[in-house]
Amino acid sequence: MIRLFLWCLLALGLASALALVLASDPGYILIHYRGYSIEATLGTVVITLVLLILLYFGLRWFLGIINPLQLLRKSTWKRLVSVSPDKATAIGFNHLLLGRWLEAYKLLVENAEKVENPQLSYLGAAVAAFQRNDRASWSWCLDRAEKKSPMDTQGIQNVRAMLEARSGRHDQALAILVAVHRAVPTSPLVLMQLKDIYLAKSDWDSLDDLLADIEKQKVVEGTELVLLQQKVYQYKLEQSAQNSLDNLRLIWQDLPKSLRNNEMLTGVYLQNLLQFNQDTEAGALLTRFLKQSWSDKLVAMLGFVNSKQPKQQLQMMEAWLKDKPGNPVLLLTLGRLSLRNQLWGKAREYFEQALRATSNGELSAEINAELGRLLDHLGEHEKSLACYQRAMNFLEYKLPQLPLPNVK
Repeated sequence: MIRLFLWCLLALGLASALALVLASDPGYILIHYRGYSIEATLGTVVITLVLLILLYFGLRWFLGIINPLQLLRKSTWKRLVSVSPDKATAIGFNHLLLGRWLEAYKLLVENAEKVENPQLSYLGAAVAAFQRNDRASWSWCLDRAEKKSPMDTQGIQNVRAMLEARSGRHDQALAILVAVHRAVPTSPLVLMQLKDIYLAKSDWDSLDDLLADIEKQKVVEGTELVLLQQKVYQYKLEQSAQNSLDNLRLIWQDLPKSLRNNEMLTGVYLQNLLQFNQDTEAGALLTRFLKQSWSDKLVAMLGFVNSKQPKQQLQMMEAWLKDKPGNPVLLLTLGRLSLRNQLWGKAREYFEQALRATSNGELSAEINAELGRLLDHLGEHEKSLACYQRAMNFLEYKLPQLPLPNVK
């Protein structure tokens, strides 16, 4: 406002001085061109020029207000014939989403330094280069993204690890992820990638260290989480069994409550107990498990337990036969328990029932082998040999046809 007032004072001063000069001598100007003449005083010409200048700037200002295209500006014409960096970047991302990798890469890289967030453009360009199997380009783009990032670069490093892993370079990806995990230990995506790499490498010890964080951050839930825990604890049970029985029991006691009734883990623990000749403990655990839930796999294991109370076991299993009369695994186990009770006829009957009840080739081979062994000891050698022959025929990998001696 003060500046406008000073300009007005200056204009009035110049106008007053000009008026005094022209009052003493108004002057005279004659313009003659091709027969046309213009005559005017000097004051008139000066006032006319001033008015024309004011009119020019006034019109320019007025057009600048009412003209939305601002056609009088040079930048307007430049925008009409070229695309702005922001729009070009948007087009580049659209190409990226449509799978036009080369077009996306060119537009995003060319305009990255001209937009407000260049790191986003470089990240998009890195993805496009990765899809084109251009390792040098996507690595360079990620370097630029890290350099241009105004904050911590763990997120960009995580993207680098992801691309390294998908390129098959798991060791390089793992080195990056371990460093990122130290900085941001609660990142679900980092935990997810570490989990996938450890699974691919069967690194159960490292995966065990992550289990608590994976569950807490809900990286996986439900059935997937149970399967993951199952694989880890299966490894821990098998490893502990190589050391001592006490270590095996410690791992079993450390098992989460949600896995205490897990069929597969119970089976692994039972197998290792039997290797340590802990038949009594194994039998008790099997009985408790089977009272809560049925499992053909664990029922079959009961036939391998050398119990001190075989009669009670046989009676318990025969009670279950009322609910599952045609279960071939149960019938096979009953046959074995009958053998432990030296009930040869009952064992033979259960084995024969099991054979009639099953259509599974592998199970049929096992039942035939048991029946063949029993018949051999009963003196029925021809029937025993026939059972062994059927068992051989049911094997998945049959013996090759080879010449054999013919002894009569």
